[in-house]
Amino acid sequence: MRHPHRLLLLSASALLLFSCGGSDAPQPSTPEAQADQGFTPIASPSKPMTNLELVEDRTEEVADRLLTFSAELVKQDFVAALDWLADDFKGMGFAHLPVSAETTQLAGVVSQDFDVNGAPIVDKAGLLASWEETFGKWGEVSSVIWKVKGAEFQQGGRPMGRVKLYFHATGILPDGAMQSFSARGWARVKRVGDWVIDRLELTSYNIKTLTQAPFVEVTSAAGVGHTFARFGSDQNRSFHFNGAAAGDVDGDGDWDLFVPSDDRNYLYIALPDGTYGEEAVERGVDLPDDGTGAVFLDFDNDGDQDLFVAQVGWDIGDEQGGHHCALYTNDGSGNYTLASGLAGLNNPFVAYSPTVLDYDGDGWLDIFLSCYGMVEREHNDSWLQATNGYPNALLRNLGEGRGFEDMAEELGMAGSQWSYASAAADIDLDGDPDLYVANDYGDNQFWINAGDGSFEQQSDARGVTDRGNGMGASFGDLNQDGLLDLYVSNMSSTAGNRILDRLEDSIDPEILQVLRKLAAGNSIFFQQADGTLKRSPKKAGGVGANWAWSASLADLNLDGRLDVFCTNGFVTGNLAWDT
Repeated sequence: MRHPHRLLLLSASALLLFSCGGSDAPQPSTPEAQADQGFTPIASPSKPMTNLELVEDRTEEVADRLLTFSAELVKQDFVAALDWLADDFKGMGFAHLPVSAETTQLAGVVSQDFDVNGAPIVDKAGLLASWEETFGKWGEVSSVIWKVKGAEFQQGGRPMGRVKLYFHATGILPDGAMQSFSARGWARVKRVGDWVIDRLELTSYNIKTLTQAPFVEVTSAAGVGHTFARFGSDQNRSFHFNGAAAGDVDGDGDWDLFVPSDDRNYLYIALPDGTYGEEAVERGVDLPDDGTGAVFLDFDNDGDQDLFVAQVGWDIGDEQGGHHCALYTNDGSGNYTLASGLAGLNNPFVAYSPTVLDYDGDGWLDIFLSCYGMVEREHNDSWLQATNGYPNALLRNLGEGRGFEDMAEELGMAGSQWSYASAAADIDLDGDPDLYVANDYGDNQFWINAGDGSFEQQSDARGVTDRGNGMGASFGDLNQDGLLDLYVSNMSSTAGNRILDRLEDSIDPEILQVLRKLAAGNSIFFQQADGTLKRSPKKAGGVGANWAWSASLADLNLDGRLDVFCTNGFVTGNLAWDT
């Protein structure tokens, strides 16, 4: 239910970025006029603190305070939001500012940068009056994100300091158009019971408008709205997560959807009216449950889609159990038989995701399994280069429906990394598939196919080692030059970068560089003419997906160019700190 007052349809950006609207709204002024209003640039504290531990404690207090601020704004609680501003607040307003640059990005996305120089100064009441005019038009606040990029505090007296801020919000207009607001700047904060903002200075401000939403959320209406208990609850304490697979199960030309889950699996069959019917039990794929990654493939070359589901099992103390990886064979009409007796399916792989490829060119599809670690049994032994993960597997298809043989150890590809995902493509255009493996807690690997059924590890030579918290990988021609490029999903941590900024003078430079990469976010590598790949600079865009998992490359808006859809989130739910 929406709040009855239009004033409540707000975002964090509205709270701090906009001044009074209407005919009486303050107009852009000069820096001299700002000074006359008691506003000066937010300076560094005259006696900054040198106690790093205390600085970090206060920084995290402010960061957490702003996250709860975001949570109130997403709930559209207008009255509660005022508590985050000091009574004597003064800040730079943004009503009626001139547009300094306007561009059209992709199809229908208009990006506007605003000139923040000489913005009018407003007090708390001024912001209050501006909210309804500016964001009352939003029918829904989708998200609000505050990030503290850095902070410093004064010595002695009332706890006070300045913080470097980035804030971003998205909303949906009643006509379905989407808007996003982002800004950077400085805030002066002080503790009056809780931390509050009493001064705000912005250095940049941008609005993006998508005139028509490319997708509409229809999960429940389409009949695929399966949910499960939140992570951390008594019903869900697993450290691995389920995936999904799409394929034409019954050969009718429509895409169907398989989702492994606890208790049982789900198979959604596409219906003529665009909805789905759940038929896992009827078609024989409801068990075993608790799978991870899944993929459809024609395992036995009979022209229909079989199904492979990875499993991790479980291992706590001396107790071991769970399920082995499962292969379901299709009878040609969309009904399945669990082929548990086939060769190679009784090996206890700790498999997170499968990738299909014919690595040896014999015409039978093989499967590479990215295998992780079993957190319930033992945590990773290093954050920089973990070596206690479970070995990866390369399941060679024996042909004629006989099953698989694991060749990873023989080919030197098993290893002991904590592998999350992989992607296969013929990167060097020599007619055989190569393989990129994204590893958590260490270096990624790029296996180049030699054409004789063996691989050579060339991540360093090709420039794509990309040390970090690798979560996913996808190949595609992102710059339309006819060469395959590489998108790698990694973890991004604002808090991590914040802490590293303070430790810069006390950590070995080489280690510092590695730690910064661990918190740097996603990577895009463009293939060069000589076969190497060059990392795209972060400022070029496309990599700021926060806590990223797997990414898919597809032409989502049918403009002839590949787009990136990257799943993102720390755990689950609507809390602001679930980034």
